[in-house]
Amino acid sequence: MFVAIITIFYGLAFVFADFYGMPCEGMADYVQLFKYWLLIEMGVFGLFLLLSLQKWVFAVSFPLITFACTVMTYYRYTVKAVLTPQVIDLVLVNDMRTSMHAISWQLVVCCLISLLLSYFVVRYRWKKISVRLWYLWIVVALLFIYYPNSRGHLSTEVEQRMPYSIYYSIDEYLRTKQKIDEERKMFENKATAKSDSITVVFIIGESLRADHLQMNGYIRETTPMLLKEPNVVSLPNVRTDFTLTHLSIPHFMTRSSDDNPDRAYHERSFISLFKQAGFHTSWLANQESGDTYVYFMKEADTLSYVNSSKSMYLFDSWLDGDILPIYDDILGKSSRQLIVMHTVGSHWFYNSHFTKEFCRYTPTADSRVINGNSVERMVNSYDNTIFYSDWFWHEVIDRLRSKNAVIIYLSDHGESLGEDGYFTHGVDREEQHSVASWIWYSDRFAEKYPEKVDALKKNKDKKMKTYFLFHSIIDAGDLKWADKESEKSVFTAPVV
Repeated sequence: MFVAIITIFYGLAFVFADFYGMPCEGMADYVQLFKYWLLIEMGVFGLFLLLSLQKWVFAVSFPLITFACTVMTYYRYTVKAVLTPQVIDLVLVNDMRTSMHAISWQLVVCCLISLLLSYFVVRYRWKKISVRLWYLWIVVALLFIYYPNSRGHLSTEVEQRMPYSIYYSIDEYLRTKQKIDEERKMFENKATAKSDSITVVFIIGESLRADHLQMNGYIRETTPMLLKEPNVVSLPNVRTDFTLTHLSIPHFMTRSSDDNPDRAYHERSFISLFKQAGFHTSWLANQESGDTYVYFMKEADTLSYVNSSKSMYLFDSWLDGDILPIYDDILGKSSRQLIVMHTVGSHWFYNSHFTKEFCRYTPTADSRVINGNSVERMVNSYDNTIFYSDWFWHEVIDRLRSKNAVIIYLSDHGESLGEDGYFTHGVDREEQHSVASWIWYSDRFAEKYPEKVDALKKNKDKKMKTYFLFHSIIDAGDLKWADKESEKSVFTAPVV
């Protein structure tokens, strides 16, 4: 009974905060959320049952966990922030004065109350409870912990919620640090810059399929701004071998190919070559870092997390427009720049990634439970994300018009929108392998590199895989590098 009361308290005081404000439409959605809540509560019960078997362990762990959950709940309600590996990284790299700005008197009061409650709970456990047959209770506790943490995709619901999110976030942060600390050899041949002034922007898209771009013949107005740009060239026939972000990114950031796929996990990315050639390199991250590509993020001179306290599993507003202020600060830092933007684009939950002004197609998919939405609603919300992205791309382009500049956009994978009953991504479906890609160049770029622009226009309709990116972006940056395979670049004809 003691552990059950604690579990219910945690469920209402802390776990509920992670579900508060979630998009729901109808009783079925609330029932689904309640099932998730019960699954998490099962794990919470097992955790505290295990900790309470030894009074010294409980006396130390319970106040610490309660204190941490109090802090997380406070920020969840006040600024819609959650604990992520990026938040841990920011806390550790900031100085004490910066961290103190995030502390308010309200937070201090909440923490004091939680510690006071923890004291009474620990005191009750210490004086009133004795444990018999402890070895049997250990088995019961482990079963309660194991079940919700081993339910496939459902276990993610547990990993992303308090108090388990504390462990999983720290674990992911440490694994990420380990990946960063791994040393990958620099390329044998040195890259040099042939241009004194050039800006290269690479936008990593999310879940965007080529056939939903208006400029590729889609019947809806999803890219009206991009369509008006005379210097935009769409590449409608690009295919990826992978349908998950953490698998696709390493393969187009490196020299990976059909013949040498292992390069994705052993070699550096093109960012190191740009740095070597004297470019100031930046990575603007509007997504969580993945351990398969975080090494490339740390290759950059500047790494900025745009929405570091966001999680894909909480469905809060998460916009690529938040990148623009940081983008403005970075532009002009050097005459030669490489800027990588990892956007959230068209990731599910679609409604989180566009504002009301860009809600052009209705009705939208308002339920977080995919099966609770019709195909029409899913497609409408998906197309609204593209309509919003079109505005974002226009803003990125607008800031480069007077420069010698080029932008390459490439989505990580496509998306299923009801074909044969499939939605989102992560399975072997053709629509998930088809990715959107386009390139914009400034007038100054066209004047300086007419042969590159001419080759690009000739290559635009050719079928190619995302592996084209590595050698194409080196070509776009006008780098001289002995190992560059020009035949794989869209800026050099022909592409093979």
